[in-house]
Amino acid sequence: MRWAEVALFLAPFALFAVWRLSARMARPSLVWGALAAVLLLALVTVVFGLSRRLPPGDAYVPARIVDGHIVPGQGAPGLGVAK
Repeated sequence: MRWAEVALFLAPFALFAVWRLSARMARPSLVWGALAAVLLLALVTVVFGLSRRLPPGDAYVPARIVDGHIVPGQGAPGLGVAK
């Protein structure tokens, strides 16, 4: 069995247990730190998503198998809906 998969599966449960145990003795600095971390992750996600856009008129062509080889997904010009 792959240990990384097991660890990724169990991580949310472990974090929930830590959160439940720390909720009894939550300090305001811990709450504000967690809120700041969530907001920072949301901001990074939005910035990354906006910086990875395809140009207008382009469309994403998903990965496919051609002659037994995997061709990665890519943006293709002229396949999108023109505005």
